Amino acid sequence: MEITIPKSELSKLLHITLAIAEKKSSMPILGNLLLTAENQSFRVTASDLEVTAIANGSVSVKKPGSITVGAKVLGDLVRELPEGEMTIRSADRDRVEVIAGSSKLKIVGVGAEEYPVPPGLSIKTKGKLPAPTLIEMINKTLYAVSLDEGRYNMNGVCVEIAKDGKATALRMVSTDGHRLALITRPLDGFEFTGLVRKGEKKGEGAVDHVIVPRKGLAEVRKALETAGDVLVGVDVSEGFLVVEGPSWKLVVRLLDSEFPNYEQVLPKGEGTRITVLSSQLAQALKRVSLVVSDKNKGVRFDFFKNQVKISSSSPEVGEALEELEVQHAGKDFSVGFNARYIIDVLAAVSENQPFVMELNGETGPGKFYAESDESCIGIVMPLRLE
Repeated sequence: MEITIPKSELSKLLHITLAIAEKKSSMPILGNLLLTAENQSFRVTASDLEVTAIANGSVSVKKPGSITVGAKVLGDLVRELPEGEMTIRSADRDRVEVIAGSSKLKIVGVGAEEYPVPPGLSIKTKGKLPAPTLIEMINKTLYAVSLDEGRYNMNGVCVEIAKDGKATALRMVSTDGHRLALITRPLDGFEFTGLVRKGEKKGEGAVDHVIVPRKGLAEVRKALETAGDVLVGVDVSEGFLVVEGPSWKLVVRLLDSEFPNYEQVLPKGEGTRITVLSSQLAQALKRVSLVVSDKNKGVRFDFFKNQVKISSSSPEVGEALEELEVQHAGKDFSVGFNARYIIDVLAAVSENQPFVMELNGETGPGKFYAESDESCIGIVMPLRLE
């Protein structure tokens, strides 16, 4: 194998594949990237057998072939090489030469025949969705995924097709048991091969929801961010989520589990409604949480007519108090929340805009969302006040 490729082009391919190569696998070969050159096309493949990524680039192929090289070594090397054209070629005894300007390096490779065939690559995507929509949905749910490996069915984002009025919609939901994130976006006739609308009769191999693991979805987001404002192929089939962009393809093995019945924790009626500017609330919560030493980051909200006082204290650090103007015409009341959980919801809202808190007393779940979009919400369970 011998190719000539601009460093900038190779960096794009590595951006999508590098982090997927498994560093601590029982199969050391999975710590390598598979490099394949054929027909003026260069392909980089990475897999840990749970997530697989293939990135393609147009290059000058002088000699077709394939070989594998250590992902970390190649990534570090390319990062330090000067900009411009570089040559990559396989040499004797599975050595790989990398030449850029006056730099010439040889790294140890492994024959391509040693690399396992990653599962799911033959699955074709059935329909297309806008890349910005998928990025938004991932950003607004990934933060609430449980990091507790003992809660296996919460270690990913639930994806389902829901009825939204007369139309169907794509819904993503995540939870760690203390909070929940949910977003719904219209599908406009889009269908998945192995995913049916919630409540419909399931055919052979079809399910009404799937759970996409956190790592896989994070890698999908990274690839989507390189795609721009385009349509990308998406499908759920044979136990995999497949997402295909203009020059890449990702295959993610789904979690084999049942997602919790999240509808049980959604507030049934409308709680006490308070409206505040999102940036003001975020800044106040960040300042108040600085003096909280415990991991729960518990802060107290005291609501009065058109005002909220947010306070916190800890014997080791000190005390903090913030006062904000809000739209609230109801009775005075108090409630406690983990400040970090609400900050995460506010970060997902991103731009400064009116932010709604629907609260259900000291013990009921709080519902948080941008006033302009109630189809994207965060649910946070309150903390017991001292």
